[in-house]
Amino acid sequence: MLVKEKKINYLISINNIEDINDFKKVGITTFLFPLKDYSIGYESYYTKDEINSINEEKYVLVNRLLNTKEIEEIKEILPKLKCKGIIFEDVGLINVLKDAPFEKILFMNHFNCNSYSINYNLEYVDSVFVSNELTYNEYKIITEKVNKKVILNVFGYNQIMYSKRKLLTNFNKEFNLKETYDNIIKDQNSDVKFKIIEQNDETIILSSKIFDGRRLLDLNNVKYFYINSSFISKEDIIKFINNEDVNGTDDGFLEKATIYKVKGERK
Repeated sequence: MLVKEKKINYLISINNIEDINDFKKVGITTFLFPLKDYSIGYESYYTKDEINSINEEKYVLVNRLLNTKEIEEIKEILPKLKCKGIIFEDVGLINVLKDAPFEKILFMNHFNCNSYSINYNLEYVDSVFVSNELTYNEYKIITEKVNKKVILNVFGYNQIMYSKRKLLTNFNKEFNLKETYDNIIKDQNSDVKFKIIEQNDETIILSSKIFDGRRLLDLNNVKYFYINSSFISKEDIIKFINNEDVNGTDDGFLEKATIYKVKGERK
């Protein structure tokens, strides 16, 4: 008896509009567009009008933590977006979006790392991104226990840190260095390097290697497997989709748990 091949639902961020047709040829039909001025850490950003002009199944990303003024601004923008849903990080947008006619997806880096917190958040949104710092077994347990389908990162540079401060500007000013807003930093005690980007007076640090989480593709109860294409060639992304090896990758914490040293006895 033939076994039916599992359909993989990918969601991919877009760096170049021209790449969409090539991604569709390898089976990707749903795309993510970071909203200009309201997103950070991505290679390309798009205005409301640019997003609305793209006739594809699409989501819009709003992953900056917003101040009061920006919340008021985006209240005017969101109802005018033509999209399947909004993917956002700032939990303050849950109330702003509660009556919106599109999907609401919560994407908090380093959070949503257990089924209890995920199911709590799923009472208010349609789906969530699961933290990118878990082991394969932890992902398996979570996807078996969540009340709605979730989203898993499977390919791309993972976000290490997000700061509301101008870290590169402040560093360059302190040491009288040339102004730069896109840099590589190296750990003094190892060969590990990180990409650091300053945008909108905020700073993002990305992992040194591309996370390759293709092992997760066999899990069930997943709404989308997310590919963050920023700073990665289209050719390498297509290699991943075709299950080919990609240089400069690792499997993150899939086989190695993150250990935190906590003072006192854990209960």
